[in-house]
Amino acid sequence: MPRIIRFAIAGVVATCTHLSVAWLVFNRLIADSAIANLAGFVLANVVSFLLQTLWSFSSRPTFSNFSRFSVVSSAGFGISALVPLLVGRQHLWAPTLIVVCCIPVCSYIAHARWTYRTEG
Repeated sequence: MPRIIRFAIAGVVATCTHLSVAWLVFNRLIADSAIANLAGFVLANVVSFLLQTLWSFSSRPTFSNFSRFSVVSSAGFGISALVPLLVGRQHLWAPTLIVVCCIPVCSYIAHARWTYRTEG
């Protein structure tokens, strides 16, 4: 299976993890969407890191690639928060489509060229 397909599947699994954890936290622990989504984001990132590292990029989990993965993930999160400010917060679909289309592509390129680059 091509790496880009594995990357996409791992991304869907991580997204489902985020949604499931956020739902459980919000409905079973504390009805606060910020806390629920933070918990979902953190756990989804752990799942994503492990799947991307072990399956998509056939690499070993190391502190170095975890650190780089975290930078790419945090940048994606930051861009996701900034896009609505730039496009307009009163619009839902334009910023959402930009984020959904651009962040995965940029993340894949960053991971392939930086996070999991092979020295040599």
